[in-house]
This record gives sequence, structure tokens and C-alpha cells, in this order.
Amino acid sequence: MKRIFLLFASSLSLVFLSPKTFSQQCADCRYVSPIFDSVTMETIQFGRGVRAGGDTQELYMDIYQPYGDTLSSRPLAIFAFGGAYIGGSRDDWYVKLVCEHLTKAGYVVAAIDYRIYDDLTQMVTEIFSAFPPQQMRIFFRPMQDMRGAVQYFKADYSELGNNYRIDTNKILIGGASSGAITSLMTAYCDKDSEMAEMAGGSLAPLNALGGFYSSSGFYPNYSWHAAGTFNVSGALINANWIEPGDVPVICAHGDADQVVPYKKGGFAGLTLGTFDMEGSYLVDSVARSKGVCSYLYTMEGRDHPSESMGIEYFMSVVYRMMLRMKAVISNQSFCCALNVDITPGDTLLYLPNAPIASTLTAVVTNDNGNASIQWCTMPCSVTSSTNSITVTADSTLKYVAATVSEGNCLSADLHIVYDSTQLTSLAKEMDEIIFSVYPQPASSVLNFVADLSKSKTKSGVIELRNVLGQKVYEQSFYTLNQQLKTTIDVSTLPAANYLLSISMGGIKVGSKRIMVTR
Repeated sequence: MKRIFLLFASSLSLVFLSPKTFSQQCADCRYVSPIFDSVTMETIQFGRGVRAGGDTQELYMDIYQPYGDTLSSRPLAIFAFGGAYIGGSRDDWYVKLVCEHLTKAGYVVAAIDYRIYDDLTQMVTEIFSAFPPQQMRIFFRPMQDMRGAVQYFKADYSELGNNYRIDTNKILIGGASSGAITSLMTAYCDKDSEMAEMAGGSLAPLNALGGFYSSSGFYPNYSWHAAGTFNVSGALINANWIEPGDVPVICAHGDADQVVPYKKGGFAGLTLGTFDMEGSYLVDSVARSKGVCSYLYTMEGRDHPSESMGIEYFMSVVYRMMLRMKAVISNQSFCCALNVDITPGDTLLYLPNAPIASTLTAVVTNDNGNASIQWCTMPCSVTSSTNSITVTADSTLKYVAATVSEGNCLSADLHIVYDSTQLTSLAKEMDEIIFSVYPQPASSVLNFVADLSKSKTKSGVIELRNVLGQKVYEQSFYTLNQQLKTTIDVSTLPAANYLLSISMGGIKVGSKRIMVTR
């Protein structure tokens, strides 16, 4: 079995550190805030599977552990990359970012491989070579791979000496985009009759891959069931596959997502035959209606996650999800009436060379008088168990969290540290921008005109993305005029639908769908 061992600091570069990397001051903030200085990463093979083209793929995962951690029984988070089933890898920047932060908070984390197509043409060819049953293969091969990863850790616990000191009752599976879909499908599409809905009752394509209950892992006799799911921009083919008694689901999703629908629509803008995808809004709604604990953080006005989202916003989403993950691994519920709100909300400012101190208060409601409070800053430097905390905003402090626990219930709130005055004024002026694109459809040149007369910001970026969310065109602009006029060359782009967006000051200020024809 192949093993590659590395030790990482926050920069993910090779370092050698003393084992004293655990902050005792922040011990109570475990699973909420990063409390370890560095992580180790080991690459192991957990399975193999036949790809769409007939070749066999060896499946690997990167296992991250907090360096210097002595806890004997730890939760595990398994994370799958995104890429519309035709791209992405466990080496993607955001995968490493999420894995590092979860690990520094005390989790063992596995970033896994799963089988994808070589390109969109290969995917479409296989799907429509035996339409519609072949559609199931898009989702099923990655499901087999996710199952195999879970099974590996359960086998390691039972047969191989529990090398990673995992509590197998505290395994969470998750991912982003297609990786998020994979985790949801693995958790909630747990009957062959559910998968057969996609193909009029035929399971022949899955039987050719080993059958619905098969796995690509080396230890197929172990259960692949997890304690909960966490995902960014995920979906199910049918949210009603979620049933009473199922494990909790934790979601984040942009309500302007053009790739994986927030509510219901085609995956990547395409409707592959007889089904649409049902996104996080419906997953959350159905789960709640059936008594399954669910959390949805709606990223208002946000499209599918990309580099343009910004690291700080991305991490705020991750931290919100981590607060609910803590409840799952603590055998508590984040769906009780118990509630906590931090006041004032997101108004603690950081101004260069002038740090500002502020007192935050946790307002607890719907408790029975026995709730306990825990404050944690991110990164962890200040903690408290009183109802208020005083912190000083500086260049390192980004977030402050309050968790309130009472009995089997846990509630949490996240406070973001930023200059709210500047962001509010910027967002307000962005709302004033009006732009147009013509002709539509276009075959060679697209004209872009924007009114900047009410905007103080005169620079930005114009982007085109295809239905898979991949950037196919980018143009930066700067003008001293009241009106921006420019052209976009689309003569080399394939005939298809695209999303044109304009961003200014790092904020997306508008988007329009366009069509390119030949």
C-alpha cells in the first residue's frame, strides 16, 4: 500500500516543528476554531474502480491529522472535490484550505479521489449511448468511491489497529459541487429502488458495475453509513429520498447558483433527460418536513463558488458549517428551539494602525436557565465562558463565534470582523450600475455598455462562464468616463449559453445570460 507522509504548516509547505503545537487556552474551542498550529498529511490508496473509458483508476486519499494531537478518539470528515464530474482533484486549493482548517480544529480529514470523466464529450457520449439508464453512472461511480473511503476507516478501526484514532460513530461526509452531490447521494440514496427511479426501474447499468450495494473500496463488507453530511452547493435528484430518521444535513448554497440549482433545475444548466436536480433549498425543506435535522446557509446573491468569491467569505461559510458539525459529533442537535445571537451583529471594525476593542454579548433565548456559553475567536486567541467577551480587532482576527449548549441542544452564531461602513457604501453604489450586452445571440463580437455615472469605482472585471461554471473569458477594465464601452470577442467560443458577469471592488454587481451561435 502506497503511503506518502508530509508535515504541513499553515502555508502547506514542508516544515519540522516541535510537538508543542496545541493551545491549552483554546482547548474548549476544539472543533470550532483552529487550535493546532500545523497538520500532517499522508496519502494512502483505499480502492480502485473502472472508469467510463474502460481503464482502471487507483483511488487515493490524503489523510490530514492535527500535529501534536494526543486525543485517542477523534471525529473524521471526508471531503470530495467539485468539478461537474469532468474536472477537479483532491489537490485543488479550496480542498486543501478546507481540510487544513478542519484538521487544525481537531478533526481527522480525508480528501478523496473519485472517478470523473475525461471531458464533457465522454460524459455525454456515455449518457446518451443507452439513454436514460446510463445517466445513473454519472453519480454511481463516485458514490461507490465515497463508500469505499468510509469503509477503509471502519476496516482500519477493526482490523488494522486504528492508525488514525477514529471514532467510527463520528464520521461526516461532504464536499463541494459535484463532490457535495456525491456525499448527499451516498447518504440519502440508500435504496436500489430510489436509484432505479432515474431509469424506469432498470438497474442493468449498475449491475454491470457490481450492483447498487457495491463499493470500489478494498473493504466492501463494512458499512458506508456516516453520522451526517456537510456540503457546499450540493443537490439530490430527489430530495424526498430523505426519510425520517436519516442523519443530519448541513448545507451552504448560493441562491443565484447557475451550475447546481439552489432550488430545482438542470445540473450545469443541462437537463439530462427525465430528471432535474433538487438543490439545497429543497433538500433543507424536505428534511425539515420529515423531522430530519437540517441547516441551510443561503449565500445571498452568490453564484456557484469560485476563486472570485474571496477567501474570507469562503471561510466564513466553512466556519458556519463547522459550528453545526460540532453538534453532530457531540451527539447534540442544532435543530432545537435553543438559540443564541451575538450583538451587535458584524460591526466590529478593523482599521489599519488603529485596532478597535469591542464587547460582544451572547443573547440566549428559548433556554431552560441552564445553558452554558463558550466564546472562541478565529484564529483562536481569546476565549470565554461568560455571556460577554471583549476582543480587539486587528489584522489577524477574522471571526468570533459563540456556542450555547443545554442538554442535547447546541446553538451557535458567527460574528464577522470587517469594516462594515466601507462595505455597505460600496454595495450601495454597486446597486446603481446598469449595463447591457448586444447583439443577442452573438456570433463574433459582443458589445458591452455600462453606466458608471453613479459609481465611485471605475475598475473591475468582466467574465464569461460556460454552463459548467468554468471561466472561458476574462477582461479587466478601467475608465475615467461616466460610461464604459467595450467589446468581447466570442468568435472562438463554441455555440452555447454562457453567463456574463461584472465584478467591481471584488463584488459581483450583475450578470446576464447570453447566447453564442454559429
